[in-house]
Amino acid sequence: MLNGLCATVKTRIQAIFLLLVITFSYPAGACQCSLPVFGAYETATLHSIEQLQVETLVDSGATTTALDAKNIKMHINRFGQRWVYYDFVHRPTGKTVAMHQPVSRVVRIITHSGPPKARAVIKGTISVGGIERTVEMSLINRSNFPQQLLLGRNYLKNTALIDSGGRNLQKGH
Repeated sequence: MLNGLCATVKTRIQAIFLLLVITFSYPAGACQCSLPVFGAYETATLHSIEQLQVETLVDSGATTTALDAKNIKMHINRFGQRWVYYDFVHRPTGKTVAMHQPVSRVVRIITHSGPPKARAVIKGTISVGGIERTVEMSLINRSNFPQQLLLGRNYLKNTALIDSGGRNLQKGH
């Protein structure tokens, strides 16, 4: 029993030593990667919607990117494909762009205040700084939020790191 206990203690001491070596091997804040750093707030260009620029919340907690949309109406065309009509109202200019796009998929959103709701998900091209990606975006009315676009993990994965205290770190890139 004593030998088993000594082996366990020895293994734990080795693990702690290894953790300390790894922790102090790099200077504080050093990043051993080449990914750009996004702030918590950035400006994004919506290539699919007339190249309009919108204020964006960078949210690593969100699985899917979400776009502000009004008058969202899904329908099935004569070929059995699901499409969505929606209006995008560009807040800085007040310009309304009527959109009609195929639905990539439909997600069910469970709410506390009633039955589940269907939300259309479309594909669109977004760029932040010099990084352009085509990703799925769920359509939702974001009138209650200051930013018209929420950038989720589907855009961020293997693309950027986030400085939660930063703002517009990609401006000018």
